[in-house]
Amino acid sequence: MKKFVKFSYDDENYKLEIYCYILKVGEVEELVKSLEGKNFKLTFIDADNIRGELELAEYSKIVEIRKQLEEEGFAWSEEKAGFSLKEGRS
Repeated sequence: MKKFVKFSYDDENYKLEIYCYILKVGEVEELVKSLEGKNFKLTFIDADNIRGELELAEYSKIVEIRKQLEEEGFAWSEEKAGFSLKEGRS
């Protein structure tokens, strides 16, 4: 499972947090490469789990990366959707 956990803004940067769990064999290494390539800071990695966060000043860039992750199978958790990322901001 690949989930977006939280999206926040602290007056300077936007932060997108992700959590991946119950990953298949080989999927952890593949995701680590993908997330590091997108400049995620990985805060937890084990045999079948990854937790990470991406902090950027540009709203449009974080929306672009979120779309890429959706194409890779990431989705918002039903319990915590945060607020939506709309294309209209800059």
